[in-house]
Amino acid sequence: MVREFCARAEPVVAAAGGDGTLHAVAQALVGTTTALGVLPMGSGNDYARALGIPENLKEAVRILLFGQPRPVDVGEVLGRFYLNSLGMGIDGQIAHDYQTHRFLRGELGYLLATVFEVFRFRPVEMAVEAEGFMYCGKLLTVAVMNGPWAGGGFCLAPRARPDDGLLDLALIGHYPRLVRLVVLPKTRDGSYLALKRTKLVHIRAAKIRAERSLVVHMDGELLPERLSSLEVAVYPQALYVMS
Repeated sequence: MVREFCARAEPVVAAAGGDGTLHAVAQALVGTTTALGVLPMGSGNDYARALGIPENLKEAVRILLFGQPRPVDVGEVLGRFYLNSLGMGIDGQIAHDYQTHRFLRGELGYLLATVFEVFRFRPVEMAVEAEGFMYCGKLLTVAVMNGPWAGGGFCLAPRARPDDGLLDLALIGHYPRLVRLVVLPKTRDGSYLALKRTKLVHIRAAKIRAERSLVVHMDGELLPERLSSLEVAVYPQALYVMS
C-alpha cells in the first residue's frame, strides 16, 4: 500500500503504531520524497521520542498537519533499513522475549524481560570493527543507535541524533549477574557510559562478529534468523519525516 502511495508521489504517509509499525512502513519510504508521519500508539515509541513527537495524539496530529518534512538518516543491515536502534546480544534477546511472551506488554513488559535476561544471558566473545576503532572481548551487547532510546526508554546513546549522518555504536562489557542489577538502572538515563566496561563511538559503518549466533533486533523487530556476523552502515538523509 505504501509503495502505491509513493508511486503516486503522495506527500505524506502516516503510520499509527509503535516502532515496529514505523519500521515496516519506512521500508517503502526510504529513498523517496514521501514523508513519514508518526502517530505514536505503540508500547515503546522510542523513535517518536527521538523526533520530538509527543505521545498526545492531538499534538501528534497537529504536527502531521502543520509540520514540515525534514531529512533524517537510516541504518542498513542485509538490505533492510532501520530508523532508530539495532541490538545484537542481550537487547536482541530481550526483544525476542518481549515478542514471544504475550504477558509482556508495554514499558513494564520491556523492563520485566530485561530483568529476566540480566540473570540468564551468557556473555559473548565478540569482535567489533569500525573506522579507527577495534574491540575484541566478552560483551553483553552491541547496540548501533540512530536515536537515543531503545526498548521503551532505555537511553543507550544519550547524544545520538537521527539527522547527524552518524550512528552511535554502544558496547556493554561482561559483568557478573548480581553486578548487572546495578548496571541495569544506569541504562535508563545513559549514565552507564561512565562505567569502565562500556564504550560509545560515532561511526558510519561497522562489522560485528560473535562466537555464537545471536538474536538481532532492528527497531524492536527480530531478524528472521540468528546471526554470528553482520555489517551495518548509515544512509544519511535517506528518509523524510514530519516534525
